[in-house]
Amino acid sequence: MSKNKKIIVVLSWLTVVISMLMIFSLSMQNAETSGETSKSQVESILNAFLGKENVTEEMVQSFQLPMRKIAHFGIYMLLGYALSNAISLTFSIKYSAMSIFGAFVYANFDEYIVQNISDGRGPSFIDVLIDTSGAIVGFLLYLTLIFLNNRIKARKKQQV
Repeated sequence: MSKNKKIIVVLSWLTVVISMLMIFSLSMQNAETSGETSKSQVESILNAFLGKENVTEEMVQSFQLPMRKIAHFGIYMLLGYALSNAISLTFSIKYSAMSIFGAFVYANFDEYIVQNISDGRGPSFIDVLIDTSGAIVGFLLYLTLIFLNNRIKARKKQQV
């Protein structure tokens, strides 16, 4: 393995670790802090789209739960993509589907271990399903980009 490829592999696994640490740090927040974090994010998004003067407390509350679930999906989509890339570069693309299993295991760890010890929080199997769905989309996005990249390379070879 060339030095450049080794660097790329290390950076790929570093992306996986950073994604997992982000998830872990958010899961370690107590219920009050987690709620305030998501509330402020929802307020910022609504203010950007609707203007601060048009945003009510009821609007923020009604969007808070869906936004939390979207955040679960999104961060695990990133993890699924990062795991697919790291596994593919380290072993082979034929093993990249293991990223889904890895994300599923981490989602269970996150929900049933980490959130169980966080004050006021508890596990949710629905969140595990949302997380795993995000990882599946991340895996499919990775495969799609690899496929498109290979098609572009093949076309360039034909033109030469």
